[in-house]
Amino acid sequence: MNTTEPIVIVDDDMDDHFIFREIAKNINLTNELVFFRNGLEVLSYLKTTTQKPFIIFCDINMPNMDGLTLRRQINQDEYLRKKSIPFVFFTTAASARQIREAYDLTVQGFFLKESSFIETEKTFRLVLDYWDKCKHPNSVR
Repeated sequence: MNTTEPIVIVDDDMDDHFIFREIAKNINLTNELVFFRNGLEVLSYLKTTTQKPFIIFCDINMPNMDGLTLRRQINQDEYLRKKSIPFVFFTTAASARQIREAYDLTVQGFFLKESSFIETEKTFRLVLDYWDKCKHPNSVR
């Protein structure tokens, strides 16, 4: 990847944190992975960090603040919205209603976690490669 900005992962499952770390090692990812267990935690980080996250991978179902509520909060906050951080859902399961609502909230992708490590790695890499090539407000200086 051409970027060194941190990759934000919002997921309450510690096993998934481990999986993301292993995938990052396997694909020789040099970006820092920054983990949060719910939307409240990451919202605080996004409002105060001086870093420019490369992308946010977010689960849907989490305690305290779920992923859809997090996305809604980002959209409603002008400062956070203007950060233009790509936001994709990467979740275990989702209903048709959740998927429709996610796109109503202008997410840039919605992916289900695969049943195998190899397939999850492929999907994670695919999303990162896409956003590495894609032009968006954070990719132009």
